[in-house]
Amino acid sequence: MDKILVTGSSGFIGKEIVKRLDKSKVITDSNNSERIDLQNREQVMKLDSAEMVIHLGGKTPQKELKWSKYFDNNVIGTLNVLEYCIQKKVKKMIYVSSYVYGNPKYCPVDENHPINPHNAYTESKYLGERLCEFYCNRSDLNLIILRPFNIFGESMREGFLISNLINSVKTGKKLTIVNKNSKRDFLYVDDFVDLIVKLIDYDFKFEVFNVGAGKSYSFEDIIEKIEKITSQKINADYEENKEIFIEDITSDISKIKNKIKWQPRIKFDEGLEKMLKS
Repeated sequence: MDKILVTGSSGFIGKEIVKRLDKSKVITDSNNSERIDLQNREQVMKLDSAEMVIHLGGKTPQKELKWSKYFDNNVIGTLNVLEYCIQKKVKKMIYVSSYVYGNPKYCPVDENHPINPHNAYTESKYLGERLCEFYCNRSDLNLIILRPFNIFGESMREGFLISNLINSVKTGKKLTIVNKNSKRDFLYVDDFVDLIVKLIDYDFKFEVFNVGAGKSYSFEDIIEKIEKITSQKINADYEENKEIFIEDITSDISKIKNKIKWQPRIKFDEGLEKMLKS
């Protein structure tokens, strides 16, 4: 593989991917340290040509962000990246989507589970998937869609459960934990980057893969683990909200394990320890 364009290269996952690739082969969505606006097709088309695109760019979940911002960034941005792929004759693209299944009808959740985006962010990511499939079916572009469940690691921003808990340990800030018995599947960022690097050499036309650890932990479990590692008590209040309660979201990763021969290598507790030491 000659040149690889990484969009979202300054983000939590993007930075880790860029670190792992040969710098001489990486093109990023920046120009003279200024980020390219993926909503601006003219700017996107001015990026140097690449043989492969790893597309992570877009808006991630944030409180009080207007619905339209997700669609502007994640849908229009993806459309422009796909147009770049067609015009530059890109051979391969990896599109990093999201968990798009809503409240699961069964668990673990496989790729055949009904799609039911539960907010503007996941809806925008799924619309991006639809665009990817449309372009793939009508061109020579080979495309993989990854649906990560929850990725965590040292440089993730605040606003997510694990980063909030670790910040609370370090600062003593009080937290409110809603639905402590909710269980979620968490994958350490290095494992996710390992997968993306492995996929660079994978021969494909169109694939969709769920990505996770294949195991879930309740919010209460995670608090107990952090308290055990740090020997500190987390300052937290607990609330229950039945309207948003989802008991368990666990990924079925059998498809990617069988097809790609990839599986997580970093245990959840080990990932927490790495974050706490950073």
